[in-house]
Amino acid sequence: MTRLASAIRRPVAWWTIAALVLGTFIGYSALGRGAPAVAFQQAGHWVYNATLGAVFRVDGGGKNVDAEVRGVQAEAGSQVVQGATNGYVVRSDGVIVFGKSNLTVKNSVRIGIPEEPIGIEAQSGPYLVYRQHGQIVRLGDQLQTITVGSVVSSAIASADGALWVRDADHFCKLAPAATTLACQLPAQGSDAGALLSVAGKPAFANLSKRTLTPLSGDKAGHAVPLDVTGALPTTSVVAQSDVNGRIPILAGQRLLLVDAAGAKAAESINLPPGRYDAVAAAGASVAVVDADKHVVRTFAPDGKPLHTHELGKQKGKPRVTAGQDGRLYIDDQTGQVVTVVDGDGSVSDVDVNGGDKPVSPTASQTPTPTSTPTTPTPSSTPTSTPSTPTTPTHRPILPPVQVTIGRPHPTETLLPPHPTEHKPTKTQTTKPTPPPTTRPTPPPTTKPTVKPTKKPTVPPASAPGAPGSVTAKPGSGKATVTWTAARANGAAISAYKVSFRVAPGTYVVGLPASGSATVSGSARSHSVSQLLTGGGYIFTVQAINRVGSGPAVDSKVISINGKADPPGPPTKVGAAANPDGSVTVSWTSPSASDYTMTGYTVIGSDGTKTQVPTYLTSTTLNPAKGKAVSYQVTATNSAGTSVRSAASRTIYPYGPAAAPKVTATPGKGSLTVKWTAPNLNGGQLVHYVVSATGQADRTVTTTSTRYTGLTALQLTVSVTAITRERNNSSSATATGTAGSTTATPAAGAPALPPVSPPAGVVRRTARRRKDR
Repeated sequence: MTRLASAIRRPVAWWTIAALVLGTFIGYSALGRGAPAVAFQQAGHWVYNATLGAVFRVDGGGKNVDAEVRGVQAEAGSQVVQGATNGYVVRSDGVIVFGKSNLTVKNSVRIGIPEEPIGIEAQSGPYLVYRQHGQIVRLGDQLQTITVGSVVSSAIASADGALWVRDADHFCKLAPAATTLACQLPAQGSDAGALLSVAGKPAFANLSKRTLTPLSGDKAGHAVPLDVTGALPTTSVVAQSDVNGRIPILAGQRLLLVDAAGAKAAESINLPPGRYDAVAAAGASVAVVDADKHVVRTFAPDGKPLHTHELGKQKGKPRVTAGQDGRLYIDDQTGQVVTVVDGDGSVSDVDVNGGDKPVSPTASQTPTPTSTPTTPTPSSTPTSTPSTPTTPTHRPILPPVQVTIGRPHPTETLLPPHPTEHKPTKTQTTKPTPPPTTRPTPPPTTKPTVKPTKKPTVPPASAPGAPGSVTAKPGSGKATVTWTAARANGAAISAYKVSFRVAPGTYVVGLPASGSATVSGSARSHSVSQLLTGGGYIFTVQAINRVGSGPAVDSKVISINGKADPPGPPTKVGAAANPDGSVTVSWTSPSASDYTMTGYTVIGSDGTKTQVPTYLTSTTLNPAKGKAVSYQVTATNSAGTSVRSAASRTIYPYGPAAAPKVTATPGKGSLTVKWTAPNLNGGQLVHYVVSATGQADRTVTTTSTRYTGLTALQLTVSVTAITRERNNSSSATATGTAGSTTATPAAGAPALPPVSPPAGVVRRTARRRKDR
């Protein structure tokens, strides 16, 4: 029996590793273009099947399912990303980590960002990009969180393993070994477009300016015009990579294949009527998805149609993922079918139904009589064993309720030890020689074969498996957690650890945000009190035996029943006028914010109301300039809205002043400069700055000034108004637009030579001096 179990298990492990290595080679070969090779490319695609509660690996080359992990609890439609050694099921509150080599659940990691991220598989990742929250999570042996600082509009991974994101003002690069972003490339926030990989290198497709700009670590390359005829809406969808130097763009009902070098005109393909919301490159082909008709269409790089495939088996909105093996994988909402698009544009469906696939090596199975004809037993004669030792690797998989996950052990068997002792008689009934009624006759032959197998079938004790069906029934300020027994794995379960924590979006004051309790190993439920009525919680159960602790299993987010109270009003509401004309309003969350917050409302005395999400405590507004305004803030939860906060100070929004109208009147060697007072755009005048060619700048508070001692040369004179917020001497100053004029001073009168006395006067004067 030990040899049989080892024979069953060994091919699964080595076969899985071999498939990963082979898939890496296939993925590199299938790219079909000159992109730089990365150090490691993941093979295949993982998908979560919500119906079976399991993760399956789809082999894109073989068009089948070749591995699975059972006992995974996540929401339907949860995406799965993979790294070098682990896979990650992305739930609403975090990720479930499983090993790709041993096909077992390792643990779950809480992230707590209430947003569905973009999953990106890369050499140094994978990465989860939370666009609205401006956060990047790098998954691996140690989870790392990198803050972007603003909303992320697009993100890609380049061939060297770097992650590129575009925020409000920059293109930022996260190198494979870096923990901080390098944001050295400025971006124009008003330009619509998307990041993409062209020949494995990052670039930006600017839909507003119709250009393609290559990017590097510290500078942007030369912008290449996109040679597109006809409309190119700024809402167009850009593929994340090129195909043979062509950039696929979905422009409404047209598929554009734009030359990345700008040397050729774009190919334009008119698509049949539909709602196309996804476009991607697969090897040497392009695929578009019609979400309304559930159809995927593929095209060659020159625009030639290749295949049209109906996604008839899929349910819900399809998700398109570009695999690193050069294929596209289209998942349905339940994870029961995956559509594979190959590099040549061919399309195939793969059913993910959990049957006839290698199972997790630690999954326990209940034997069924139908499997006995293909499974050798200890009582079989030596002549019959060589022909069927490897067939158990493809035994049917049982429903997830009968499977729990524990630590693998070399001596653990996939076949139940005790029922096999009585299987010899059933197996022999299928052979023509011994009749079915001769059960009592073979005792001498069965006894020696059964006895040696009893001892090896008992594996050494190990840590317990995962509890099943972890749920919680909410009450008023409490919840009752229930679960099914975990697998003991050779050592009796001595206790269960029951833990709780608040769900993302729930904040508590005066009550514990997390906690745990240890209960008896025979317990199947536990009551948790001191919970916030109206709050959301996650409950975790973990089995313990004398060897150690098993995997922890989370429940879904549970909302505690009962009537919650509206929150208190926010405090410390402040408002500040900025020199660019905007206003920043900030506040502090309610001091008793122990509620499930849903948002804030900023109310201006000018009648405006602005909704702000819960994760922000400030916002920027653009009210009318020059008019006094103050602000109040309210907080909202599921029970209602708070009263208004105390009002901020009254502010006077202001912006840079307009340009003065400048005139200059020339005089002899002088210039008199005058100007009209400009529109100060709500600000208060500080002074004017007057500049003239060859002269030092002057600061004046009047509307005129005079230059003297000038030569007859042309001068350019400019005047700029400097303003600040009205009635606020400490506010920042704003520099207005300069008004200017040119003028030439008139030439001055020539200087007269000194007057000499007449010659006679000189002589008389000399004589008088002599007489004296």
